[in-house]
Amino acid sequence: MSKKMVENNKKKVLKKMTLAIKIVKSKKSGFYTFENKILTNEEVKNFFLKK
Repeated sequence: MSKKMVENNKKKVLKKMTLAIKIVKSKKSGFYTFENKILTNEEVKNFFLKK
């Protein structure tokens, strides 16, 4: 691999990701379930700007 490709790969790995867990109540059974989603740092910032 060239030096440039290695640097690009490091940048992708260093991207900050956040695990968001949402608790959802089922309408049919009434039980609670968890939804997991991986968010990028930009998505987290956009979420808090909207609130």
